[in-house]
Amino acid sequence: MKLPLVVAAFAACSLFAQNPQKTPAKPMPSTANASALVGHDSLEALQKDFRERKLAALDLYAKGHATAKDAADALTEAVEIAQALDRHDDVMRLADTYLKANATGDAAGSMKLARAGALNGKGDVAAAQKAYEDVQSNAGDDLNVFVEATTGLAELLVASGKKDEGVKVLNDAGEARSSVRGLKDHFERIAKNYELIGSEPTAMGQNDIAGKAIDLAEYKGKVLLIDFWATWCGPCMHELPNVIAAYEKYHSKGFEILGVSLDEDRAAFDKCIEEKKMSWRHHYDGNGWKNEIAQAYGVQSIPATYLVGPDGKVLAVGLRGDKLDKELGRLLGKALPASAPAKGK
Repeated sequence: MKLPLVVAAFAACSLFAQNPQKTPAKPMPSTANASALVGHDSLEALQKDFRERKLAALDLYAKGHATAKDAADALTEAVEIAQALDRHDDVMRLADTYLKANATGDAAGSMKLARAGALNGKGDVAAAQKAYEDVQSNAGDDLNVFVEATTGLAELLVASGKKDEGVKVLNDAGEARSSVRGLKDHFERIAKNYELIGSEPTAMGQNDIAGKAIDLAEYKGKVLLIDFWATWCGPCMHELPNVIAAYEKYHSKGFEILGVSLDEDRAAFDKCIEEKKMSWRHHYDGNGWKNEIAQAYGVQSIPATYLVGPDGKVLAVGLRGDKLDKELGRLLGKALPASAPAKGK
């Protein structure tokens, strides 16, 4: 029997989703409204514009039909879209609206988790930590909420430089719910990832797609992002523009990426890296979740990232979006123009 866990769609694609599927196609606008969506320079821009319009429509509907039976559904979907767009203020406002009217509703736990994530996204770490702790302690029989609150809290602590506390949260949660088959092992695997911080990453002996053996020692002196992803993973594809932007911004300053694909469809993988111009190094073995490198690293959900410093040791786990950009900026800095005079001259 599989462990009945479902990880939030906009957070990560979980190992427990054993049959990965492609992200559902976005609904097409009606012909009457399609003209408003032309003129975009990329599919990502088109999709973002569509999500923003849908968010606005759901928001208006929920406000104008507060007592309707489907108002809660509209708010839930609006929160998911706001999360995908990193609209933290909107996430908090919409989640609060839901909770005010549906304190014990089916999505109440998810709304509280969304609030905690938004607080973290806004940089209010102390408030986010308390929010995660409250959700975790009050999760009751909702295993889904308990797992997400635990992993969210652990991730926050580790990102705040409190690795040992984050690992303890995971281990304690595993013991507390040890009767749930597979859950303790799930948390232990995540903890294992965090324990890599400050040490050298797990060695790799597999080949890249060009047939060359992967030796992490080759990246000493540079900053390396080991990125586990897949084309069928919606959150991975949502994060991909940030990864591409980071590569374009910092590659010339010593930033490298090693992509590890959990795809099983080689054609989809090849098409993606070509169309998105993902010119960095890639590993693909077609084994999905059974990918040898992913198993060696104990990857439980994707996207999963490991940032390795110039000394060859893991600096951070799970960096995405602005957090990745800020850390790369801290490590690689801003190169001076060639014509800039030296200090004291």
